[in-house]
This record gives sequence, structure tokens and C-alpha cells, in this order.
Amino acid sequence: MQSRHRNVLILLWAVGLLLLLLTWAHVYVLGSQSREREISAAERDLSNLTRAAQEHAVRTFRSADQVIRFVQSRYQELGDKLDLKALTQQGVIDAEIFNQVGIIDANGIYVLANRPITSRLDLSDREHFKVHINQDNGQLFVSKPVIGRATGKWSIQLTRRINKPDGSFGGVVVLSIDPTYFTEFYGALNLGPGGLTALYGLDGIARARRVGNQAEFGSDASRSTLFERLVKEKPSGSYVQQSVIDGVERLYFFRTLPDYSMVSLAAVDIRFLMVNHEKGLQALLLQASFVSLLILALVAGISRYLGLLRRDAQARKAAQAQIQERTEQLNAVFEISPDGFVSFDQNYCVKFVNPAFRQMTGLGSGTLEGMDENDFSAWLASLCEPASRFTGLRALRSTVQDKLAPAQETIELKDFGHLILQVQLRLSEAGTVSQILYVRDITHETEVEALKSEFLATAAHELRTPMASIYGFAEVLLTQGTDAESQKEFLGIIHKQSRLMVDILNELLDLARIEARRGKDFKYTELSLQDLLADLMKAYQCPVGRAPPELEAPALPIILLADSGKLRQALLNVLSNAYKYSPDGGAVHILVELQQTPDQTQRVAIHISDHGMGMTSEQSSKVFTRFYRADTSGRVPGTGLGMSITKEIVEHHKGNISVISAPGEGTQVSIYLPVHITPVLLPA
Repeated sequence: MQSRHRNVLILLWAVGLLLLLLTWAHVYVLGSQSREREISAAERDLSNLTRAAQEHAVRTFRSADQVIRFVQSRYQELGDKLDLKALTQQGVIDAEIFNQVGIIDANGIYVLANRPITSRLDLSDREHFKVHINQDNGQLFVSKPVIGRATGKWSIQLTRRINKPDGSFGGVVVLSIDPTYFTEFYGALNLGPGGLTALYGLDGIARARRVGNQAEFGSDASRSTLFERLVKEKPSGSYVQQSVIDGVERLYFFRTLPDYSMVSLAAVDIRFLMVNHEKGLQALLLQASFVSLLILALVAGISRYLGLLRRDAQARKAAQAQIQERTEQLNAVFEISPDGFVSFDQNYCVKFVNPAFRQMTGLGSGTLEGMDENDFSAWLASLCEPASRFTGLRALRSTVQDKLAPAQETIELKDFGHLILQVQLRLSEAGTVSQILYVRDITHETEVEALKSEFLATAAHELRTPMASIYGFAEVLLTQGTDAESQKEFLGIIHKQSRLMVDILNELLDLARIEARRGKDFKYTELSLQDLLADLMKAYQCPVGRAPPELEAPALPIILLADSGKLRQALLNVLSNAYKYSPDGGAVHILVELQQTPDQTQRVAIHISDHGMGMTSEQSSKVFTRFYRADTSGRVPGTGLGMSITKEIVEHHKGNISVISAPGEGTQVSIYLPVHITPVLLPA
């Protein structure tokens, strides 16, 4: 007997040691997999970030190249008469992105620019000039970051050669880009304190480089593996290397820029990348240690036969308590759940109905318990609209058993607020429950989806109308011979319709941004309403032949807490409509008055009135609907989004807006805003 007991103990401890070995082997495998997952996830994220940076850089260079080509063409036509400052004012040259655009003549002298040239600038020694002297390779040249002699700032010079009529060298068109334009974009890509984003030339010189929050330009990484091997072999990829610049080991991902000798690079510090892995590994080691101790404790405990019996009894008791607790928790869930549940016993008769199902179906204190599934199906079907009746439990169960489709369907109740319910069936293997019917109210989700579809259809329709004109007249210009006058007319139509599309897209973006941010991007400051209106009237350009708006406002300043730009946009929308919808003339009047609210606070009312075509009551009720336009003739330009944007802006200022109008008599739009500082009349 003693020998048998000893053999059992030997076998027991051998099993325990085997379990310990398997536990730590499992820890090793999980740790390796965790590291691989971190690397894989980081590579995927870096790939997406470099794609975004690549697209941003390509769009920037292409936009810059379009400006350069345009200036090149105009200079070859006009010579020194070319007015680059006027092109900047017209918006052809985006001064916010491009520091300066100019012409360097064949001798290297900076002769023309969109900004004043205060002295004679000789740029003949600059690389971006010399590279074009001997040959025209037809390529856009992107220089290393240099201190611009014209601007005195760090800049990247983009140049193209100017050819004289005989093909000889006539100078260079040069466009300067502030490299911080790229580093500021990279600042939005959070890669941790040691994370790196950069735009390199294939010469290894950084056009823009950002490490953490620090931006730098002109760093030389030509000794990096990236420029020695990878870029030459494939357009994108990843590698791990210690930086030749700051010595930090990082995981890199790069993408070359199509058509440009540039590469976009993103990297994350390996130490930063592995923080979560190390924490997880430490937790895993702690768990493994705990499991090891548990195995040893169990093996030691099992050796004590009496202790085993006692612990087994305690474990059964704990399990029963856990089952009881879980049962009570499930009962509580069924009772308070907003979704409906109906369970059926082994004979497919109703066993339990929770309160939510009773409320959805209007059952109240009525009873369904004991009803078989056929009668239950008929009862539920009788509550439904004829077009969306409940097909029955047998049909759902057949679907589950055959696995032909998900065991669910959508029904609509004809009473109780016309609820739309999603019904699902789940089979049970428990001895006392055969199946459970789960019912969820999706009325709100359905309404939201319908609103989304309606909005997308309306937006697509509004964009399709100008697009059809652009496409049609462009096709005429491409396929049919037209005289110069017709070409000018067609191009004018294309330009007008393109402007309309841009207006629609801009207003859609404004509306989406306001709704998405929920007013978080509004910057509220104290401002004088009279000053804002005076500035608005001064800047507003009335239609030709029309008198400026008449302003009537109290002399004492009315102080509001408002976002100046957003409130100005709202007032401008209403004022512009007043002129547009009174094409036959008539005065436009702005009346500002203080009013007392029922809660004894002051508000200001801004009434903007015209004497135009006016609207019916039905039209007035729809004026804030997106894309709605009272004039459907097309003679009055607009997108139908301005008043929607105005309403959003006013409501974010805790105000409201109303419209009073009559056909042929004109329209009055009233904006009501709370007064921040109440004007006080001083004694004479």
C-alpha cells in the first residue's frame, strides 16, 4: 500500500512539473506573439501615416507645380509685364502655403516676385538656379531647405526652367514653400516623444523632419539603410535601424512619392513601441508565476487526501453559490432590460415574458404564459402592419436549424406609436428552455438611416446639376470646333458651375464641422454688436445699382459673448439673401433693438428686412431645411444651405431665429441673441 501511495505521489509531482514546463513554454510563445503583434500593428499604422503624408506632399507639390507652370506660361507671353502680386490677390497663388513666387532671369537676378523686392538679389549661386542652366529635363526641381534671400526664412525652393523661343536658357520660375507647412501637418501624427515623421529627398537630405514636438530642416541621413538599399529596390517598406542622426533605434516605414525624387518617412521609437508589450509581458510573467504557485499548491494539496475532500466540498458549495448569484443577475437583467425577451419551455409554450416586451406590445397586465408557439405567433402577427407581419416562430426556427440566413426579421406594429422591432430567435440546449425570442426596438435607428439616405440623395442631386453643365460644355469644347467667343462663353459657364459646386461643398463642410464639433471650435469673446454690424456693412459689396443697407441701432454699445467670425458669417448669409431675393430693388433695412425676456433678462433682436419677392407660409416653414430654396427657377444663385448654417450658428450662441414673409411684400429674418453685458443709461 505504501509503495502504491509513493508511486501515486511520484506520478502526481511528475504531472505538476510537466504543467509548469507547459506554462512557461506558453508564456514564451505568448510573449513572442505579443511582440510580433505590436510590430505588425505599428507597421500597419506607420503605413497609413506615410500614405497620408505621401498624399499630402504629392498634392502640395502638384499644386505648386501647377502654379509654376501657369507663371511660366504667363511669363513667356507677357515677360516683365507679368503682375505676380495681382495673381496672388486673385487667389491664383495661395500665399498661405507658398511663401513667394518669382522669376530669376538668365543671369541669376531675381527680377519678378509676388512680394516686394527691396534690393537686387543675385541667386546665380543657388542650386535651384544652376541645375537648370545646361539642360531642360522637364522635371520639377525640389531644393534642400535653405534660408531664402528674399524672405529671410527657411524655405524649400521649387523651380522649373524658362526656355526662350529658340530653346535657350531664359531663366527660372521659383516657388518657395515654408517647410513648417509639412512639419505642422506631421504634428498631427502622434507617434510618441521619440516618434519621427519626415520628408526626405533621395539625396538623403531632409526637406522637413519632426521628432516628437521638435521640427528641423536639412538633416543629412544619406548614410541610412533607407538610402543605401531600400528605396532603390521598392517604393515602400519597413525596417528597424538606429538613427544615423540622433542614435535612437526606431521602426521605420517609408513610401516614395510618385513622379518626385522624394520619400515620406514615419518611425516610432522601439522603446516607446514596446511599452505596452513590456507591461503585458510583466503581467503575463506575474500570472505565470501565480499559476506556477497554484500548480505547486494544488499538487501539494492533492497529496493530502483529507484536505482534498474538504476543499472539494467547499468548491461545490462555492459553485452552487455562484450559480445562484448568476441566476439572480440574469433575472435582474431580464427585468430591467429595454429589450424584450420571451422564453419557451421544452414543449414550446411561453414560460417567461419580461416587462419590456409587455410595454412594446401593449400587453400590460395580460398574460401569455402557457400559450403555445403557434398561438403566440398568430397573436404577435395580429399586432403588425400587413406589409411587415411576423412570419412565426416555426419559420425562424427552421432558418436557425438549416443555417440558411440569420434567424431574425423586422416587423412594424400598427399601434403603440408604429414601432419598428427587430425579432431574433435563439435556440437553447437547456432542459427547461427550448428557445428564447429577443425583440429590440429599432424605430429610431430606422428613422436615422432614412434621414441619412434622404440627405445623401439631396446632396447628390444638388451636385449633379452643376456637374452636368461642366461635363457637357467641357465635352463640347473637347469634341467640337468652336470660335473664340463661344469658347469664352462656355468657359464662363464652366467656371460659374464650378464656383457653385465649390460653394456647395464648402457649405456642406461648414455644416458638417459645426455639427461634428458641436460648437467646440467656437471661440467666444466679448464684442460690440454695433461694431460688428458696421464692419460687416463696410466690407459687404452691394449688387451694382443697389443702395447699401440701412442700419438703425441703439447708440449705447450692446456687448455679446460670441464667436466674431461665425456670427459675422450668419449675418452675412441673411444680408446676402435679402439682396438676392429682392432683384427688382427696394431698401434693405437692419433694425437692432433690445428686448426683455420672460425671465427678466435682456436679449437683442436683429431684424433684416427686404422688399423682394417674399415667400408663402409653406415656403417659410421650410427655409431652414437643407438644400431648400424658395426660388426654383434657377435665376437666383445659391445652394440652399446658407440658412441651415445660420440656424446652427445662432443656436450655438444660445439664440434663435425666425422668418416672417409674404409673397410680393418681402421678408424679415429676425435673429435673437442673449446680451452679455446689459447697457446702462447714465444720468445726464
